Amino acid sequence: MMIDENPTPMMTDVEPWGDDLELPSTTFVLANGLTVIVHEKHDMPLVSIAMLYRVGSRDEPAGKTGFAHLFEHLMFGGSENVPGSAVENLQKAGAIRLNASTGRDHTTYYETVPLGSLDYALFLESDRMGHFFPAINQTVLDQQRNVVLNEKLETEDGTYSKLYERRLKACYPPEHPYAHTVLGEVADLQTATLEDVRDWFRTHYIPSNAVLTLVGAIDVGMVRQKVETYFGHIPAGEPLFRPAVWVPAIPWGRRDVCQVKGKAASLMVCWNIPPYGDSDTILLSVAANMLASGMSSRLVERLVYQEKIAESVTTTIEYAAMVSQFVITVSACEGAELTRIEVLIDEVLQAFIHNEQNEEMLARVKMEQLSAFAASYSSTSSIADLLSASYAMTGSADGYRRIINQIQTAALVDIRLAAQRWLMAQRYVLEMRPFSYQQDGFPLPDRSRIPESVPTMPISLPVLQHAILDNGMDVALVEYQGQPSVNINLILPSIHEEKPGVSALTFSLVNESGAGDRDALALHSMLRKWGASLYVRWDTQSTSISLQCRSQHLSASLGLLADRFFRTTIRESDFERHIQQWADSLNAYKHEADNIIAYVLPGLMYPPGHLYRVPGGIEATRASLKQLTFSQCQAYLQRLLLTRKGKILVTGETSLEKIVPLLNHYFSSLLCVEGEIKPKDVAIPTRVNARVFLIDIPKAEHSIILAASLTPGMDWEYDAAFGLLSDVFDRGFSSRINKNLREDKNWTYGVSQWSSNSVGSSIQCLEVSVQADRTIQAMQEIMNEYCALNGERPVTEAELHEAKAARLLSIGGMLEGFDGINHMVEQVQCYLLPDDYWQNYIEQLNKTSLDEVNQLARQYKRSDTLTWIIAGDITVLRDGIRQLNFGDVQVINDIGESLYE
Repeated sequence: MMIDENPTPMMTDVEPWGDDLELPSTTFVLANGLTVIVHEKHDMPLVSIAMLYRVGSRDEPAGKTGFAHLFEHLMFGGSENVPGSAVENLQKAGAIRLNASTGRDHTTYYETVPLGSLDYALFLESDRMGHFFPAINQTVLDQQRNVVLNEKLETEDGTYSKLYERRLKACYPPEHPYAHTVLGEVADLQTATLEDVRDWFRTHYIPSNAVLTLVGAIDVGMVRQKVETYFGHIPAGEPLFRPAVWVPAIPWGRRDVCQVKGKAASLMVCWNIPPYGDSDTILLSVAANMLASGMSSRLVERLVYQEKIAESVTTTIEYAAMVSQFVITVSACEGAELTRIEVLIDEVLQAFIHNEQNEEMLARVKMEQLSAFAASYSSTSSIADLLSASYAMTGSADGYRRIINQIQTAALVDIRLAAQRWLMAQRYVLEMRPFSYQQDGFPLPDRSRIPESVPTMPISLPVLQHAILDNGMDVALVEYQGQPSVNINLILPSIHEEKPGVSALTFSLVNESGAGDRDALALHSMLRKWGASLYVRWDTQSTSISLQCRSQHLSASLGLLADRFFRTTIRESDFERHIQQWADSLNAYKHEADNIIAYVLPGLMYPPGHLYRVPGGIEATRASLKQLTFSQCQAYLQRLLLTRKGKILVTGETSLEKIVPLLNHYFSSLLCVEGEIKPKDVAIPTRVNARVFLIDIPKAEHSIILAASLTPGMDWEYDAAFGLLSDVFDRGFSSRINKNLREDKNWTYGVSQWSSNSVGSSIQCLEVSVQADRTIQAMQEIMNEYCALNGERPVTEAELHEAKAARLLSIGGMLEGFDGINHMVEQVQCYLLPDDYWQNYIEQLNKTSLDEVNQLARQYKRSDTLTWIIAGDITVLRDGIRQLNFGDVQVINDIGESLYE
C-alpha cells in the first residue's frame, strides 16, 4: 500500500487541538455561599475533589507572614469528627494525588478517590471546613510550626531561593501584598499564637470564600444532594476584603549582581505585567513562546545557535491574580559576557516588536501552545484544578475558553503592541556570576457516623493488541479514544559502549539534531507545525524513539519519526558544546549535594564491570569527557541500524487496521532479526557489610541522609509484596519512618523512598533532609526503626491490610487518562517485562501474606547491609557519625569520580 505523502496544508488551515478542549460543567451556589462546580467524566470509577479557599499569602498582614501556608499544614491534623491525620484517613479510603498547595492568591486541598469513597471524602472536607475549630490546639500548632520551619529551611537553604525573595522585594513596594514569600518570615511563624490561627480559620475558611470542584463518575443531582447534606449547615461567615489588581512600576535601573557557587553565569530579566486572564497577558503568553520555545524561536536561535553564547534560554510567565511577571532567563556559556547577552536580548525584543512578520511561526506557536494546554487536562484531577482555578481567577469555570479563543484569534500586530506596552517598560535585571571559593442553614447531619469507603468495581487493565510488520517487527497497540493523540515508541535493546558517556552523549546530540533533508531548526519547525514532539530516550535496558502527535496528522508525523531513526545528522559543533556543558555541570556538582549523591550512588552499590555501575546524572567523568570524540558518537549512531530484535508500542486514538500499513510503509527497511549483542550481567551483586560515606557541604544548614540497599528488580516475583513492605516502613506519609521523623520529632519536612526501576536488580533508597543539628539523632532513629522491624515490631496484620487496601484502591488512578495508560504500558515494554505484568502485580498484591512481608523485611530491610550516604558539614558531623558505629566511615572526595576511573 502506498501512503499519500502530499505536502501539508497551509498552517492557517490546521485547527489547534485546544479547540477540542470542551469541559462542560455546572456551577451552583449553596445558600451559605459555597460555590460548587461539577464536571462529568465517566471513563473511570473515580472522583477528583478540589477544595479551593480564596486565601493566600496576599491576605497576610504585616507580622503574620506565612500564616496561609502554616494553616494548610494544620488542616491535615484532623477535625472534630474525623480525628487523626487527614492524609492517612484519605489514603485508607483509596485516595491518590492527595495533597494541598498554598500560593499568593489561593489555598487548595485536593484528592482523587474511588467512587465508593466519595461520601467519605466529602464528609472529611466538610468536617475540616465546619468542624475544625475544636481540633486546633497548642500541640498541633507547635508540631506543624516545626514542620513548616523545616520546610522553609530546606526550601530556602540555597542561593536561588534567596534570590527569589530578593526579586520580590525589587519588583514590589513593601506595602504590596506580593512583596513577601509564601513561606513567610521565621519570626512571624515563631510568634504565631493559638488565637492567631483560630482567628485565621474563622475569617477565611468559610463557605462563602470557597470553591468546591468535583470531576468524575458523578452527576449534578447526586453532587447537589451530597454537598447540601454535608456542607449546607455550615455558617456563611463574614464579608471579606479582597486586594484589587495592582501592577506596580518597577523603579528605574533596579538591578542586582550576585555571586553563585559553582554555577555558570546567568541573566534574568523580569517585567511586571497584568494579572492572569488579562487580554495583554494572554497575548504576551504567545509572545513568550515565539521568543523562547524551541530551537527556532527568536531568542534561542539568536543566542544559542547563531551567537553561541548561551546554553539555554527560557521565557516564563508567572501568573497571579493581582500582577503577573514576564521572565527571561539565560544560562550563559563559559566566558560569555552577561552585558553582551543583555544587549542581544534587547536587540531581539526590538526586532520582534517592530519587525516580526512571520505568520507561519505564529500559527505553529498557537498550535503548540493550545495542544500542550489541552494535553495537560485529561485526568480528573487536572480538570478539577483547571475548573476551580478558572473560576477563582476569571469568575467563571469556563473562563479558560476565553483565553483559548483569544490565543486562537491573536494577530501579530496585537501581540507586538502588547509586547511594546509591557516589555519596553522598566524592568528588573539580576546578574548571577559564578563564584569560585575556598572552604571557609441546613439541618445538621449526623456527624457521629463517618461514611464508609465502599469498594469500587475491579479495575479494567488496558488490553494489548498485537501485530507483526512485514519485516518481522512486533507491534503492540493500546487503543484510547478519549484524546485525539497517538504516542508511538520504537523500542530497541540498548547497545552498551565500553567508553563511559558515549551512549548518553550521542542521544543528547540526537535530540538536538536535524533529520533527513531538514536541519535541527527546520525539523523543530515541522514538528511544531503538526503539533508533534520527538524524543530519544536511552537507559541500560532499552533505547526508545518516541513520537507524540495528533491522530489526524499521524502519517505526516510518522515520516518525521522515520527520518529521525534512519537519517539523523548530528553535528560536531553540538558535540563540542555538549562536552563543555557537561564539564561545567560536573564542576558545579561539588556545591550540590543532591547531584553528588545521585552521581556516586551506582558506583557505591555495584562492583566494577556491572552494567548498572554508571554515574548518575551525567554519565561520565571529567577525565573521560576529554577522551570522547565525535567519531565515536557517529559510529555509535550507525550501530542503531544493525540487526536487532525490536518492537513498536502504539497508544492512542488509532487501530491496528490504520497503524500497521503506515508502519510498514515507513519502517519496512528496518532489519529485525535476533541481534548479536552480548548480554551483560544485571544480577544483584554479593551483599556487603554496612558502610557510611560522607559528602562535605561546608556550613550546610541541613543534612541529607540516604540509606540504600539492593533488591531484585521489577521482574521479581515479590515486587508487589516488597512495595507493600515499603509502604508500611519508609514510603509515604503514613510510613513508620516519616511518622517518626516528621510527625513525632518535627526534624524534617518529609521522608522519601525511591528506587531505580531496573531489571535484575534495583537500588532501594530511603532519603530524608533534616536540620543539621539533628543529623546524628535522625540516623539513630532510622537505625532503631530498622532494628525494630526485624525485632520487636514486625509488620502487623493491620498495617499490611491498610497498605494493601490503599494500593489496590489507588491502582485505578494510575490508569486514568492517556498519559497514565501510556506510562504503564510503556514501562512494561521498555523494561522488557511480560505483557501481563500489571495483571500479575495486582494478583501479587491480593495474595501477599504477612509472613511473606516480614520474611522480605528480614532479607532486604537489614541494617547490617545498608550503605549510608550523609551530605552535610562533616567537620561538625564526622566524630558523631563515627561514634554511631554503623559501619566503616569514608569521605567522598570532590564529586566521587574516582569510583568510575
